[in-house]
Amino acid sequence: MSKKSVAILAGAAFLASVSLYAQEAETKTESEVDDDVITVTASKIDEDISKTTEKVQVITGEMIEQSGSHTLNEVLNSVPGMSFIGKTVGNSEPLQMNGFTDEYVKILIDGVPVSTGGSSAIYSYISTDNIDHIEVIEGSSSAIWGSDAIAGVINIITKKRDEEKILSGSITGEARTDKSYFGSGDVAVNYAGFSAEGKASYDYKHGDYESATYTNPVSGKQYSYDNYDVPEEKTWMAGGKIGWHYDDILKFSLSTDYTEGSSKDITSTQHDDGYYQPFTKTLNALFTGDWNINDDHSLSSYVSARRYESGTHNQNFSGTWDAETSKQFVDFEGEILYTGYITEMQQLMAGVNSQYSTYNDDNADSEAEASFEAMNASLFAQDSIQFGSLTAVPGFRAFFSIPVDENHDEDFIFNFSPKLSFRYELNDEWAFKLSGGSGFKLPTLTQKYNDHYKGKGNPDLNPEVSYSVNLGADWKPFKGFSVTADGYFTYLHDMIDAIDWYEEDGSWGGRNYENFGNVISTGANLKAEYKKGAWNAYLAYNYLFMRQIVDGDFEEITGKIPHQIKGSVTYSIEKTRTDVNLNAFWYAPRSRSTTYDYGSGTSATRTSDYFKVNARIDQHLWGEHLTLYAGVKNLLNSISFVKSNAGQTMKESFGSGDGITFYLGAKYAW
Repeated sequence: MSKKSVAILAGAAFLASVSLYAQEAETKTESEVDDDVITVTASKIDEDISKTTEKVQVITGEMIEQSGSHTLNEVLNSVPGMSFIGKTVGNSEPLQMNGFTDEYVKILIDGVPVSTGGSSAIYSYISTDNIDHIEVIEGSSSAIWGSDAIAGVINIITKKRDEEKILSGSITGEARTDKSYFGSGDVAVNYAGFSAEGKASYDYKHGDYESATYTNPVSGKQYSYDNYDVPEEKTWMAGGKIGWHYDDILKFSLSTDYTEGSSKDITSTQHDDGYYQPFTKTLNALFTGDWNINDDHSLSSYVSARRYESGTHNQNFSGTWDAETSKQFVDFEGEILYTGYITEMQQLMAGVNSQYSTYNDDNADSEAEASFEAMNASLFAQDSIQFGSLTAVPGFRAFFSIPVDENHDEDFIFNFSPKLSFRYELNDEWAFKLSGGSGFKLPTLTQKYNDHYKGKGNPDLNPEVSYSVNLGADWKPFKGFSVTADGYFTYLHDMIDAIDWYEEDGSWGGRNYENFGNVISTGANLKAEYKKGAWNAYLAYNYLFMRQIVDGDFEEITGKIPHQIKGSVTYSIEKTRTDVNLNAFWYAPRSRSTTYDYGSGTSATRTSDYFKVNARIDQHLWGEHLTLYAGVKNLLNSISFVKSNAGQTMKESFGSGDGITFYLGAKYAW
């Protein structure tokens, strides 16, 4: 199918949606909407989101589908306070939560960590196809979830199979006008307490590039390379799971999945010397067990193994060499958790966790420099006590890093992270939250032992420690409408980063990982949400002030977004089983290190703003078994309002040359 014909079909689908939108609709009653209870696991226990003491945002599977997202990084752009843009011209723009990058965010699937000692960017390749909902828990959560949870936690909850169905599954196909496509499928069998399921998906994005030439200022040699305005990306995933349960008393499951992704983007070049293509590979295996002792007490446990590999494919065009360089991270982790009601008004959670990690670098000069290992253990507990309208939740984690690497000098590390949270319900309309606690982040094995000029490892690094306070209020003046407002303050001590150093003659010597200083991050969030009848909408604003403290002075940190505005509107036509969605997000300009854009010959220290608008229509048929959908991404064609200080537009500043993209797809579930 040609690009033009696909665009015509997509346009026709949207014209049809307008006519459907205008029809008289039968809508849900107030009770059908407001009686929906969302259960979250922010504190490792199941609880109603309206009763939690934490700030938790939930992205439902329906919201994910309506956004047209197929990977986790795309979904996160719809979450207030979070952002993900990807690679910008000359700079990396990673995931951010309240100003902190992905290294400070714990990523979980069904409560089990999936990020390894060097792979926080694994979120780029997590498929959304099997997700029931995503819980975003903001604020320091190390007392519950351990290291790396300084900014917060992303807990991905997968879909639960209907145990009443012996056979179930789904298949999805999607084509886009940018010559990319997506496909996925899954199937599950349930019988007499036993279950088995398999899943697979493939996502291909063609990308777009222009040929360019760079002249080496020293040698005078010219290189031709492909300057990717839109990265080319390939991601595929396959996995399976088997399980057994005995009523609601015992449950066991064993699952595994493999994901591989590769990209050609603005950091990839094709020139006389060679071609470099970054890639990642992940392999996860998980065993879980649950025992409901009785209605008030239960035990759960898991054992997981994770392998993450990142590197580049290298090839000389003359065919003289073809090599692959990579780094591998392997983690083994186990946990036992107890939850129980001590009284009707008191619920206790306690557990023990242990983790063993290894790191191997193919580029190292010797075996001693190539392989490293680490081990840690922790005890944690939390008690939720209710005093009428007031709920108090004290908790802590005692963490021990145990030296096990015989080839390297390792210190014993102990960290104690307390946390105390409160929720007070003034009446049916108003509720207030207050929490404070400490977080920590161990230096990764990469930061301690990396052997690369872009970041030389430092085995003497200290753990990063944070102190956070969060204050919030929820207001529900009438059914279906709510307003949440909150503010936060985080002080991070001994922050780790790769710091430039220079020779005595002033020439650049490289970068070393160091505990370079302290950082404060403070901000405010405001969100209004309306969910009633056929309407589901929200509008959110987020403000961030983040600075590093150097010699008593506040210095700006590059890459931080000071202002965000996000919104979404969905209208559901019950009579025709049609959903229409419009969503948008805007990021204010942010500072960055001075960069040179080889394509335009300009340099900039501040980006343009970033603005995207997307729309989609879903048509449900055959008793919701078949869904036909059409959508458009970047509806306003990368329009923005503020250019960079070098006069760059949004397309030039962020490499967002993809333009308007239409897509068509279908999903059949049985």
